[in-house]
This record gives sequence, C-alpha cells and structure tokens, in this order.
Amino acid sequence: MPELITQILLLIGIFFLIRFVLWNLVPRFYLTWLGLLVLLFVLASVFFTPDNRTAGILWGIISFPLRPLGLSLLLLGYALSRTYPIFGGKAKATIGVPQVTSAFLILFLTSLPLTAYLLTAQTEQRTALEIGQRPAGSVQAIVVLGDGTLPTDPAYRVRTQLSNTVNGLSVSLESRLNFAAQLYSEQATRGSAPLIIVSAGPQAILAQPGVTSAQAINAYLGRLGIPAEQIRVDNEGFDPRSSAIAVRRLLLGPGAVDECEIFAVCNGDVRRLRSSSPRASTVIPVILVTPALTLRRAVSTFHNLAFDVTARPTDFYVFQLQGGLRLAAITDLIPNAEALTITTRVIDEYFAWLYYFMRGWLQDPLSV
Repeated sequence: MPELITQILLLIGIFFLIRFVLWNLVPRFYLTWLGLLVLLFVLASVFFTPDNRTAGILWGIISFPLRPLGLSLLLLGYALSRTYPIFGGKAKATIGVPQVTSAFLILFLTSLPLTAYLLTAQTEQRTALEIGQRPAGSVQAIVVLGDGTLPTDPAYRVRTQLSNTVNGLSVSLESRLNFAAQLYSEQATRGSAPLIIVSAGPQAILAQPGVTSAQAINAYLGRLGIPAEQIRVDNEGFDPRSSAIAVRRLLLGPGAVDECEIFAVCNGDVRRLRSSSPRASTVIPVILVTPALTLRRAVSTFHNLAFDVTARPTDFYVFQLQGGLRLAAITDLIPNAEALTITTRVIDEYFAWLYYFMRGWLQDPLSV
C-alpha cells in the first residue's frame, strides 16, 4: 500500500509539473493541436495494438464519455461549472437545467432493469432459438472462452465472484467448465473424444498466488472426470480473435494461421493471391462455449478463421422465448446499479463489434 500511494503521488506531481510547463511556455494554439495529436496517437495505438495494456487503459479513459455513467457525470459537471461561483460560473440555478435534465434521463433510463432486458433479450433469444435448431455433431474440440483480460475488452474487470478459495476460479468460468464437461460427456457417448481447450488468457489465480490458471483449470476439469490428456489451456488469448488464433495453433501447429498476405503485380495491377498453405484453409469443427452477450461476435470471429462452430452460450441475462418480454416484477421499473452495469456491457459490446468490423475480423458481419 505505501508503494502504491507513493506511485500515485509521484504521478500527480509529474502531471502538475508537465501542466505548469506546457501552460506557461507553450502558446494555447499549439496546446490544442498537441492535444489532438495525442488523442489521434492513442486511438491509433488502440486500433492497431489491442494487446497493449497501456493503450487499453488510455482507451478506457477516452471512451468514458461514451458510457451512460460517464456522459451523465460530464453533463452534471458542466452544469455545476456554469451554475455555482465556486466552479467559476454565475450564480444562476437555471443555467445548468438542460444538462442536469439530460443526465437524469440518461441515468434513469439506462439503470432500469427493463431497459437492460430489452437490450439483451433480442440477442439472447435469437441465440437460444438458433442453437436449439442445430444439434452438435462430432467435433475436434470444445472451446471455452474466459473473460477478457485487457482494458479494451468489454468483460474486463467485470465484478467477479470467486467460487471458493480452493480453486480460485471465478463463478462464471467455473459454470462454463461444468458445461464443457457435460458437453464432453455427450460427445463421449457418441464415441468421440474431443479436446477441451480453455482460453483463460494471461491471468493469475488470486486465491492461490503460487498456482497458475492452467494448473487450476486442469485440476478442476480433472475432478469432473476429464482425462488430463484431453485438456489444453491457452494462456495467450485475451479476446475472441486472439483466442481463435491460439486454438487453431494448438490444433494444427504453428503454421496453422497465415498472418501475412501474398500479392502479385501483373501489368501494373496488384492482386492478392490465395495462400498455398493447406492448413490455412482447413475447417475445424468445434463447440464454442461463451457468454450469450458476446456470442455473435465470437462465432463470427471463429468462422472468419475457418472454424465450423456449434455455439453453446452461457451467462444469460434474460431467457423468455415465447410471449414476448414480460415484467417479472414491479421492481423492473425501479432503477438499480446491476441494470446500469448490464446496459454498459451491452454498449461496450457494440463498440467491440464495431472495432472487429473495422479490422475485418468478422465473417459476414452484417448478419451478426
């Protein structure tokens, strides 16, 4: 704790030192352009290097106004600065009324359980209907996606509850492992023995500092009756794209994914050539276990890397397939923090889908 406080104080001191130097030595006109260049640099870093933790943290700061809570706080802060003299404004209580009203409506609507259910119901109901119509055949692997481990991922630092101090696994990951073990048993009854690949990402087990995530996952699946030779743990995947690449390498070897493209120049025309590697076009049948909210993006990403995916979603927020969305209780019309969290996750997932779309990582993205 003393080291953390010291680091925070040093960062605050450095911030005010840089602010003093720039504010007194650099003209305001150039400061505006400098801020714009820094913003563009951060956006470019996040776009081209999503695995950079520093860039991810900066993106979390920049995207703060794009979330319901962040936008509401900014509107309230602006209203305060224009209303009260202590913030440099005029003593007129009516100046910030539009901003305060907007902030109230944003917080009220986005923290309603009914709003959260409406935003998640369409995706989850469609997903549940689709998986009910497609039985799982024999597959080469059962892939379990963990939660995001970088600040750019929508699931990053979502409130996590540990199941117990023995294995140190989160409740959500433990439920997915239980589901994967059930799917493995179903495959075994058909005479198939697929691998269970858990893409947990580069994260430590907090409950046991000396135990890695791979050891904890292997031990847990072993207690569920899964043979040790059928378990693989991917420690490289930090989002669906990197997890898909890591899974393909685990199944087909290092040359399984072509990360470069070959071009030919003929009569001044540049054409992209097809890869000559047979592994790059090998279609791998897998069962994908992932949260329902991120399922469409994950399935589209795996399809784009030549996987034949049978989706098996988990972590449903709402499950009403017939009769439309109905109020479970009158409390669905009372705002709460959990609903605001769900709404924010849906918005973050939209941003993640947009990023994947811009990078060309989705298969048939307009149908996602």
